[in-house]
Amino acid sequence: MRKALLAIDVGGSTSRAYLVDLDGRCLGQGRSKGGNPASNNPEFGATSMIEAVEAAAKDAGERLEIGLAQIALAGPQIHVALPRLETAFRAVGLSGPIIFAGDLLAMFASVTPSKDGYCIVAGTGSGAVRIRDGEIDRAADAVGWLLGDLGSGYWLGHEAAKAVAAELDGRAGATALTPALLGTLDIVATGNRILGRPEELRRFVDAIYGMRPIELARFAPLIFAHRDDPVAAALIAQAEAFLVADFTTVLDPRTHGPIALGGGVAPHLTGLPKAISEVLREAGHTPDIRPVTDGSVGAIVLALRAANVSVDEAMFDTIVASLAEYGRLKEQR
Repeated sequence: MRKALLAIDVGGSTSRAYLVDLDGRCLGQGRSKGGNPASNNPEFGATSMIEAVEAAAKDAGERLEIGLAQIALAGPQIHVALPRLETAFRAVGLSGPIIFAGDLLAMFASVTPSKDGYCIVAGTGSGAVRIRDGEIDRAADAVGWLLGDLGSGYWLGHEAAKAVAAELDGRAGATALTPALLGTLDIVATGNRILGRPEELRRFVDAIYGMRPIELARFAPLIFAHRDDPVAAALIAQAEAFLVADFTTVLDPRTHGPIALGGGVAPHLTGLPKAISEVLREAGHTPDIRPVTDGSVGAIVLALRAANVSVDEAMFDTIVASLAEYGRLKEQR
């Protein structure tokens, strides 16, 4: 039976699972909904991770001896439904331990085999970390939607929803975000009032409270689509300021290395790379900012390291090339 490792990148919106051999080559992959146990309830999160792993096992097309499962997790480990994961992972061939690491560490390891540097993430959640000798040495924010994640997709969506409610309630002026959010929720203004409020506000409130809180991140793209609107522009500027503050908090002039800039929101914060570069230059660093979409490569890197496999530049390049090639072959099937 072929030996393999299981690497899982668990975000707030998407969970990705990979089976790889000890040379870093992809054998199977699967994906499902977000498995972050802080932004999703533990059972929902476990189900998402299990669906991704089972899809990867099916995709591999053969029974594998899986030495360990490395989970790169957004959110606190305490809420993980570990017994469910243990049972499901053993069923697909896991013989070793389940190991956890932070998703920002995986994001950083997705852009470099270096063990020193920084990661700034603005996705469903947000925050920054300093990484030293392959471990998170300092963190700022990334504490989840209830306690922070300022500047994240959730934060932006929440603020947009609040702005819409304020306009409809007469507490604030007009914003282009109001028709945009109402439109995506299929809410039409009628001119009617219910219990002293516009009918569309009543329907909007019902729709918002019918969502899981983290689902408010779905409104973030509407902010970027209306970035010329003063309210939207102010939210984007504030999100960038939050991320710069996070990075400034973790920056140590003694720690040099690449800066991974990731998450689905980050590419839309167009002023962020310049602002980060200015902070770096003031600290005597040469900016080396590397965009990254997710922590897939990094989760695999961490799994290999956990299995005592050294990941140098050549191995790192193999992992990146293998995932890209596997993706192309899968599209052709």
